Amino acid sequence: MESSYFAVQRRALEIAGFDASSPQLHLKHPIWAGILVLSLISHNWPMAVYALQDLSDLTRLTDNFAVVIQGSLSTFKFLAFVVKRRRIGALIHQLHQLNQRASESEQQLERIKRENQLDGYVSKAFRNAAYGVIIASAIAPMLMGLLGYIRVGIFRPTTPMEFNFWLDETQARFFWPIYFWGVLGVAAAAWLAIAADTLFSWLVHNVVVQFQLLELLLKDQKHKKPHDCQLVTFIHRHRLALKLAEDLNHIFAEIVFMQYMLSYLQLCMLAFRFSRSGWSSQVPFRACFLVAVFIQISSYCYGGEYLKQQSLAVSQVVFDNCEWSEMPPGKRLLWKMLIMRSQKPAKISAFMFDVDLPLLLWVARTAGSFLALLRTFAP
Repeated sequence: MESSYFAVQRRALEIAGFDASSPQLHLKHPIWAGILVLSLISHNWPMAVYALQDLSDLTRLTDNFAVVIQGSLSTFKFLAFVVKRRRIGALIHQLHQLNQRASESEQQLERIKRENQLDGYVSKAFRNAAYGVIIASAIAPMLMGLLGYIRVGIFRPTTPMEFNFWLDETQARFFWPIYFWGVLGVAAAAWLAIAADTLFSWLVHNVVVQFQLLELLLKDQKHKKPHDCQLVTFIHRHRLALKLAEDLNHIFAEIVFMQYMLSYLQLCMLAFRFSRSGWSSQVPFRACFLVAVFIQISSYCYGGEYLKQQSLAVSQVVFDNCEWSEMPPGKRLLWKMLIMRSQKPAKISAFMFDVDLPLLLWVARTAGSFLALLRTFAP
C-alpha cells in the first residue's frame, strides 16, 4: 500500500488520543483527550451565556451559537467514538485485512488504490479547511492588534472568539492564557471533527471497494462456462459487503443524525453573520469556518450517495455477465435472487432520513429558509 493509505485518519485518531493500530481502538491518551473535551466545554458555555445576554442582537446570538453547535457536535462525536471504539476498531481492522488479501491481485490492488485516492481528496480537503479555521483563529486577532498598534500606537487585545470568560481578557496578565486557551478550544473542535469525519470517508470508500471487487469477480465469470460459476463465492462476497455497510451505518447513525439536525442551523447562522456585520478579527475565522462546515456536510452526503450507487451497480453487472440461456433452471433462479437482493441498495441512514445528495439539497434549502426568517427579524 502507498504511504498515504489511512494516513490522514491515523494521524487524526492519534491526535484525539486513540490508538489507531489497535483492533479495539483503545483510548491511548485519556488525559489528553480529557483536556480537549474540557477546552470545548469551558468555551461553549461562556459563549452561550454571552450570546443570550442580549437576545435583540441577532448578529451576536447567531455568531456565537454557530460555534457552540460545532463544539457540541465535536464533543458528541468524541463520546460516540469512545462508546463504540471496539466496533469502530473491528471494522477498520477487518477492512485492512480484506484490502491486504485483495492487494495480491494487480487489478484488485488498482481498485483499492483508486478508492483510497478519492478518499484522500475528500479527507484532505476537510482536514485543510479545519486547519485553516485553527490558523485563522490564532493569527487574525494578532494581526488586528498589530494593525491597531501601527495606527494608534496601542495594542488592543482581542480573543479568537467573543465570550464572557471568568477572567478579564483586557488585562495583560489574563489575555495570553485566555488567548491560548481559546485557540486550543478551536483546535480541539477541529481535531475531533477531523478524526470522526475523515474516518467516515475512509470507511465508505473502502466498503465501496468490496462491491467493486465483487464486480471484478462477476466480470471474470463471463469468460467461464456456466457450470463453472462460483455462485456461493459471489453470494458470500455480496453478503460480506452488505454486512460491512450495515456495520458502518450502525456506527455512524447517531453521529449523522445529530450532524444534520444542527448543520442547517449552522449554515444559516454563519451566512446571517456575514450579511449583517462588517469587518472584525472574527471575519477570517468565520469565513474558514463556513467553508469547513460546508465541506463537512457535503462529504457525508457524497459518501452516502456513493455507497448507494455502487451497491446498486452490482445488479447490472450480474445481469450483464451471466449466460442465462445456458444455465440450468435451478442455478438461473439463484442468480435471479442475487439480482433481486442487489437491487436493494446499501444506505447510510440516520433514523429519520437517508444520507445522500437530496439530503444536501434539503439542508441548503432549509438553511436558506431560516436565513430569510432571521433577516425579517433583524432591524
